Order: sequence, then structure tokens, then C-alpha cells
Amino acid sequence: MCQFPVPAPVVAINMNIEDYFKEFTQDLHAQAGAGEDFLRSTFVEHMCSLIEDDGFIPSFSQIDYKHTSRGMAVDAWSYDDEFSKLTLFVSDYRDSGTLETLTQSDVTDGFKRLGRFLEACLKKDFPKSLDESMPVTELAWFFSESHGTIKQLSLVILSNARLSSRVEELPSKTVAGLAASYEIWDFERIYRVETSGQAREDIEIDFCDFEKQGIPCLPAYLGKDSMRSYLLVMPGRVIAELYEKYGERLLEQNVRTFLQFRGNINKGMRNTIVNEPHMFFSYNNGLSATAEEVRTSGNDDRLLSVRNLQIVNGGQTTASIFTAGRKEGADLSGVYVQIKLSVVAAEKVEEVVPRISEYSNTQNKVSAADFFSNHPFHRKIEEFSRRLWAPSPAGLVQETHWFYERARGQFVNKQASLSAADKRKFLIQNPKNQMFTKTDLAKYVRSFEGLPHEVSKGAQKNFSGFAGELGKRWDENDGVDFNELWFKRLIGKAILFRQLDNLVLRAGWYTGYKANIVTYALAKFAHLVNERDVYIDFLKIWDMQILPEDLSNQLLIIAETVNEILLNGPASATSNVSEWAKGEDCWNEVKSAKMQLQAKVEKYLIDIEQNRELEKNAGRTDLIQKGIQAQAYVVQKGAEHWKLLRDWNGANRKLTAKELGILDAACAIPRRIPSEKQSHILIEAENRAKIEGFFPP
Repeated sequence: MCQFPVPAPVVAINMNIEDYFKEFTQDLHAQAGAGEDFLRSTFVEHMCSLIEDDGFIPSFSQIDYKHTSRGMAVDAWSYDDEFSKLTLFVSDYRDSGTLETLTQSDVTDGFKRLGRFLEACLKKDFPKSLDESMPVTELAWFFSESHGTIKQLSLVILSNARLSSRVEELPSKTVAGLAASYEIWDFERIYRVETSGQAREDIEIDFCDFEKQGIPCLPAYLGKDSMRSYLLVMPGRVIAELYEKYGERLLEQNVRTFLQFRGNINKGMRNTIVNEPHMFFSYNNGLSATAEEVRTSGNDDRLLSVRNLQIVNGGQTTASIFTAGRKEGADLSGVYVQIKLSVVAAEKVEEVVPRISEYSNTQNKVSAADFFSNHPFHRKIEEFSRRLWAPSPAGLVQETHWFYERARGQFVNKQASLSAADKRKFLIQNPKNQMFTKTDLAKYVRSFEGLPHEVSKGAQKNFSGFAGELGKRWDENDGVDFNELWFKRLIGKAILFRQLDNLVLRAGWYTGYKANIVTYALAKFAHLVNERDVYIDFLKIWDMQILPEDLSNQLLIIAETVNEILLNGPASATSNVSEWAKGEDCWNEVKSAKMQLQAKVEKYLIDIEQNRELEKNAGRTDLIQKGIQAQAYVVQKGAEHWKLLRDWNGANRKLTAKELGILDAACAIPRRIPSEKQSHILIEAENRAKIEGFFPP
């Protein structure tokens, strides 16, 4: 398989906070349209999505509730069943053209509003007084009925103001009888995260907080040129505490989710932890982990602290230890786990970590389903997004790109070194509202594939499922299905999704659950089309670059019906609409609902023959493009690069005679230029050499 090298890593962005605030505010206004209510709601949605992507919460429900006379407010919430953790969000949004200050009194007031809401929920008359169609009712009843099972409570303030330096500490008191943690996502924190170029906020772990002298370790590397590695034996209770504190943020490089003891391996681990904890070390293969930086004792024999610890193999082991201790009361004092820790510099993470995960995983085979941002699928979509120009909508002349942000910060990073004029040009050609991420992509695709209940489970869980399905498909046919036509159809789906999202927010019947309504409405539309053995003409939507009025009318009719089904589901589900939306039973009910496609929609559908012809032509075009790109890559790298590969092979002897002949031709560029077919072979040879240790400067 011809894989092009990984693009350069994203780097920190050189933009001051005031300039970023202006851009952030402009983008927010563009997303929200008009109206203060929409601005605040859009801000909350953006912030919760950011926090979800960072792994702090598994998903969220937005409710935008405020009761001024009672001094109560809550804008969104999340419940993580694995950790029995409830997180509530309240916004302090300022519709101002300047970056304001979040003061101590603002912070105190925000947390008090959340606290009053929770205390009111414990009084039965309050949940009963709420309108059942409002999303806040679900939260009120949930807290009232589940209060005794909640183990962790987190209160979070979201603000587009900058936290005052005079705010030195946050509250530590209990709320509604529960110990609570308090957190603030102010604009300075937003700025740091979104302009850092990193995939996540830093995780700093001080092991001296768990063991006074740190964790004993054994250096497992030789020489200054070797990658620093350590072997250590970690107490099970430390692993459980780390997982409880950081959750899936520790597993970000391993997209597989914990299977809750459904597989044989998890059952075996559970039984060993509960019945034979002293044998866990012997039976378990341990963890493979990475960190961007470590601090050890003077003798290099104790691990004192790490930055950005990532468990790249052993997510099931980690979650099994935590769950056995938390839910089954297992004694973890006799459980120990071996860990191989590799220190990987930030700029090498995308290149090295996937290989560590692939080579070290022996408990469950890692396939292409375990997606990292440098997987060839993501690189291919990125290449299309930079190369293909979307037609200008009617009345406009400027063609644009739909910018795929394969790794966080790419969009801002592209502008970092541009002059003011070039930056304006870049943003005209790459509008911010046409930037999309991996989780966005998964949401669009799976909605139209009839999986709205999976999309409703949240961005990360939905992406994990998407990665598994797509990884298998990629491996089956070497990714040939993912061509320019697939990309254009993807953008057609994105246009329908995003514009319907805006329409639902403004619909007179809308009261909440927008994320569920949109994915279900699009899935139902696709289902109605499929029942007629025809296809949605996403290529026409690509050509138009808008959601046409006839289609928007049709989708809004479907969306209103979906809303009624969500709000009026089975009696057991009406108090928990978001949970009802996550189940296949909900999707089955929506599928069975009687609806008709309007005649005006016919012009946006194509038949089987038209679809077959489009896909056949797309396959031919893709083959031609691949050949051109392979040859262009070989030529652009230049003779000096290929000479480095030839010198490396002279010492390591990994290439075949055929590959060496092509390599000799590449070393003579521009006098000799390998053919397209030869270029494919040479790129494959280079990729194999990199696996064997070829790291050109």
C-alpha cells in the first residue's frame, strides 16, 4: 500500500490572546447568526465539544436553563457511568468586543447558581414543576433519583472572559450533600488549548503524591542516541487512582473503549484481581506507555514525575483494575502491573506511538481500526481538503476549501507565519465555518449510514465505532473506495448536517436535544431514500454548496416528527430522553414512523445506474491521481533525500535489487525521473525503511 509520509507535526501558534479573542468572537457570531440567546448557546456547545474532545467528559447534553428569581442556572451536563461522575456546566458569556475579566464575585456567583439548582432538585416539588419537554427536566429527575449513587461531582464555569489573577483558589465545600470539585474554563485556558498545536491539554503527574520516594524503575536504554525507556512495576491502586482522576485522557492514543468485562480477557482479569490478586503480575502482559517528559531520581532508579502519560497498549487492563476496585470492592493492595515506559518527544508522537501500540499489543490484535491522526485515511482526506476547490455558491465568485483538521491546531497554525494580507486571503479561501475535524467527519458519515443512536453516544464513542468499521473497510481494499467522489459526498453530508443544525435551533417547535434531533432526522431521510432503491445526490449538494430550500423544508418536517418521537418515547424513557436516543429501540421507532418524501425532493436523488457510473468514473480518476501524486512526491523530495536512503540501506541492507535500481534513478533527479509505477514502489520501500529505523532529517 502506497503511504505518503506523515506531515510535519503541528507546532504552537504565535498569536496573542487579544487577536485570538477577536477571531473567536467573529467565528461565534458567524455560527450563531443573530440573537444573544443563540450566541450564548453556541458558545456553550463549542466549549462542551472542546472539553469532550479533550477527554474530560464522554458526552454532554445541553439544556440552557436559567431561573433568575431563584438564582439558579445550568447550561449543560454530563454523566460518566464508569466513574459515577456528574459534571455540570454554567456559562459566563460576555457579548463584548473586548476581552473582559472574570472576577472572584463572578466565579462565586456561577458556582452558587449551580449549587442552588442541585439543592432544588432534591426537593421533589421542583422536578415535578418543570415542563417535561424541557431538557432540564431530565437532569432534575436524574439528580433527584440518582443522588445516592453519584461518587464524583464536578462543577464547571465556562467563560469567554479571562480569569482574574486575584482569584487564587476555588471553593472546596460540599454541594447538595456531595463532595464537589470546581473548575474554570476561562478564555485564557481556551486560548492555550486551541493554539498550542497539541492534541490535548497537558497531563502532569507527580508520583511522589502516591509513593513518597516515587515509583522504582529500571532504565532500559543504552547510549545517548537510544530512546529513553524504563521498566517499572506499578501498584494497582496507583493505576486505579490515575484512571479515576484522568479517565480516558490517559488512553487517547488508543481509541478502543473498555468492553466492561464482556470479552474473555476482561473476565479473566476481573477474576484474577478479585480471587488471586497476588497472581495478577504473573498472568498479565502489563502496559506499554509513553510520556513526553519524565523526571527521575539522581540514580535514575525512581520515577518522580511524568508529563503527558499515555497508555498505548493496556487500556483494558487499566480499566479492569479500576472497575474491579470501584464496583466490586476488590482489594488492590496485592495487585501489581509491569509497565514499559518510553519517552517520546512531542514532535515524534504521531510517528512513533502508533508503532509502539502496534508492535506491543499481544492481548488483542491492533488493526487499522485503532486510528491515529497519521493513519493513511486521515492523510488522504487531508490531501483532498487542501487540493479540491469547492464551487462558489450562486451569486459568489470565490471557490473555497473545506479544511480537514487532522490534528488540533492545524487551521490556526497555517496562518501563524502569514502577513495580514496573506492571512485574509487564506481565510477567504479556507472559511472557518468550513473547517471540520475527525469527530465531525464520523458524525456526518454515521448519521447517513443509519446509526443516529451511535452518534448520540457522544463524539468520542461515535468516532471509536466509526474507526473500527472504517479500518476494516480500509484494510479490505487498500482504501480505494475513499476517493475524490467519497470526499465530495462527505462534504455534501456536512452541508446538510450543519445547515439543518442551524435550522432546528431556530424552529418554533424546538425545545432542546438538538444534537439528537439532527442526526436522527438525517438518518430517517437517508432511510426513506434507501427504501426507494435510490441515492441522495450529494454531488449536486457539493456543486451548490448550500442546503436548497426544498430539501430544508423536507428535513425540517422530518426533524419535527423526530422531536415528537424523542419526547414521547416509552414511559421508562421520557425522563431521560438523551439516554433513550442512544438506544437502537429509539432508532427502530423512528425508522418505522410513517413519513413521505415530497415530490420536490426528487431532483436531489439519483438512481442505481447513475450512482454506478459515478463510482466507476471516480475509481478511474483516483488511479490516475495516485500515480501523479506518487511521482510528484518522489521528485519533490529530491536527489539528496534519496541518497540518504541509499546510504542508510548500504549499512542495513533492507531493500530489494529492484528497489535499489529505482532508488539509483531517484538519486539522479532531475536527470532521471522514476515512472509513476516505479514511484509507488519506491515510496513503499521508504515506508518499510522507516519501520526499520530510517529517520531522515
